[in-house]
Amino acid sequence: MTEERGALQGLEDPSVLLEHKEGWYLFWLSNLPGIGLRTLQRLIRHFGDAKSVSNASCHELERAEWLTSACREKILDREGRQRAQESWMDLQKQEIHYISLYHEKYPNRLRNLYDAPKHLYVKGRLPDMSKCSVGIIGARECTMYGRDMARMFGYRLAEAGVQVISGMARGIDGWAHQGALESGGSTYAVLGCGVDICYPAVHRRLYDSICRQGGILSELPVGTAARAGFFPMRNRIISGLSDGILIVEAREKSGSLITADAALEQGRDVFVIPGRIGDELSVGCNRLIRQGAVPVLSPSDILDYYGIRPQKVPDDGAMQSWEREILHMLAEQPVHMSELAQKTGVCQGELMRRLIKWKKEGRVREISRGYFSGI
Repeated sequence: MTEERGALQGLEDPSVLLEHKEGWYLFWLSNLPGIGLRTLQRLIRHFGDAKSVSNASCHELERAEWLTSACREKILDREGRQRAQESWMDLQKQEIHYISLYHEKYPNRLRNLYDAPKHLYVKGRLPDMSKCSVGIIGARECTMYGRDMARMFGYRLAEAGVQVISGMARGIDGWAHQGALESGGSTYAVLGCGVDICYPAVHRRLYDSICRQGGILSELPVGTAARAGFFPMRNRIISGLSDGILIVEAREKSGSLITADAALEQGRDVFVIPGRIGDELSVGCNRLIRQGAVPVLSPSDILDYYGIRPQKVPDDGAMQSWEREILHMLAEQPVHMSELAQKTGVCQGELMRRLIKWKKEGRVREISRGYFSGI
């Protein structure tokens, strides 16, 4: 684990943070070709703020000897500034928020990273940094067991007030978001494309729901299509926003392990759901445990780790007799739902609705099609 270093020295000083009215100037300056994080830092320090950079004359820019001639030309380019103004107006129309590294709303957990994003684009809202956040990630081609675990952990953690963060990918990511949404809690997706693009496209309903119950975030400009190289960059933001990362299923070489490495470098906790020895999707998880990651067997393990008490407690006293009978049967051994219906006399439709509810609450799991067991 390496010690984190702030991306910009002195950003903890409130006087360095700029008000929202400076947003346009920061947007223009940060998006100029050739203006990276370090150049942006030096420009702000030299001129005081982004507006002063915008108003600087050619002579004043030349006095910044470390600034390349190409960068000076970009800053003085009036046509480029007009295009940036049009892009800024498009953001307002799409209700996309632009949060610069210098903005007071920029998440402190990211600001303190060595490779902090110089800006974020947000649809919806940012995570609340005063609350606990857990990133849930794993394999895209997950098993039914992995799907159920991601959904159940997402549900139970969000129900307890934990913010669930993931990448909205197929598989574990999507099911973790889904579980959090079903609990009525908050969840946030960090994308490897622009926030105006739903990727993958099959997650359109999930994308819309996350915008309502949380937020969609990216450091990439609006309109940027997803590319393989963007996902490792995206992963450091997922771990950076989180207090800890939960790996559900992961192969020996996977993006989830890259995120786990980023989390360790950032000083975050790494939790792992153990897998069966020999299973391809368990190799990465079990190896992380051997290397010191924290194995968890239920959402309560994570909640206890952070000292969080669940906000909702199931009311067993309100259960009907047939519900208690089913839970007792499932605690002893896996049972097919047709057998449960036969023994209790409850119709399969009502029985399935109850089993799905219990799955979300983490009381039961579906071990194969139609077969359920207690947890």
